[in-house]
Amino acid sequence: MMLVLAILVILLLFTVVMAINIGVVDIDAGTIFQIIRGKITKSEEILANYSKNQINIIWVLRLPKVLVAGCTGAGLALAGIMMQALTKNPLADPYVLGISSGASTGAVLSLLVGPLPLLGIQLPLAEGAFCGALLTAILVFVVGGSGMQVNTTKMVLVGMALSSLFTALTNLIVFLTPSSRKVQSAMFWMTGSFAGTDWKDVPMAAVTLLISMVLTMPLYREMDALLMGEDVARNAGVDAGKIKLLLMLVSTLLTSVLVSMSGIIGFVGLVIPHIARGIVGASHKRLIPFSLLVGAIYMIWADVLARVMVSPKELPVGVVTALCGAPVFLAMLRKSRYAFGR
Repeated sequence: MMLVLAILVILLLFTVVMAINIGVVDIDAGTIFQIIRGKITKSEEILANYSKNQINIIWVLRLPKVLVAGCTGAGLALAGIMMQALTKNPLADPYVLGISSGASTGAVLSLLVGPLPLLGIQLPLAEGAFCGALLTAILVFVVGGSGMQVNTTKMVLVGMALSSLFTALTNLIVFLTPSSRKVQSAMFWMTGSFAGTDWKDVPMAAVTLLISMVLTMPLYREMDALLMGEDVARNAGVDAGKIKLLLMLVSTLLTSVLVSMSGIIGFVGLVIPHIARGIVGASHKRLIPFSLLVGAIYMIWADVLARVMVSPKELPVGVVTALCGAPVFLAMLRKSRYAFGR
């Protein structure tokens, strides 16, 4: 397993370099390394060897975008694992609690409605999406929860109802907006995009992912037990209620932060955990690190394809993940040896 992870880490580094290299302007790997080195060490001597255009393309435009894409892919894969363990449902994904619909409503409001009443300020898209996702999460926990007791089925049902409600609100806002340009911007974001990503997004994405990993990776035995059922988990000495509450909170916060930066990107949190199970098995000790790396690699390449498929235009990255993920998922399900939770 360690050899496999080492290979994936090397492949991830290669993917990062290639993603920075590929674009309308191709830049060789040596230039990429030197510019990044010069920026990190703040060496004017190194940077003087390269044009301002090259430095801006690598450091300002491409590198932060690649880093956020990698964190988003890994984070969505981790959130998918948590939701599938919580619900014991192979079709669960990071958006099962209606997070995506709430984020869409918040983002569309910030894009289309304009300054907030009374406050007189324009809420930025990322903050609007995060507020919408967070509001949805709070409603799910308030309406679907019972104190410290976590009724997963009830919360999922509440999430489905809220998802329908916020989807209807989003469609209503779009329908009533006269500006076609603003509507187009909203629809592009709703299908996923890293086009507006810059360095201010990198710390938030990386720190949120790191905290989520630190909180969930030590719980691999408890997550294995949850897949076997709550009775089995309790017999194994697992406090199922507390573990489920922690996983629910972490996955919700992680998804909310990532959605606010990237928009709605489907199939990553659903497909990557299933692909990982088909390769390394259902044990979360192997499943989590494998899925994190594969999710990061997959998302970065999906973003590259979104940039080059119809260049000079850019496709929404959610379109690419669906076009690539759905056939792989269907092909995998045809293999009789694959079974969820084993």
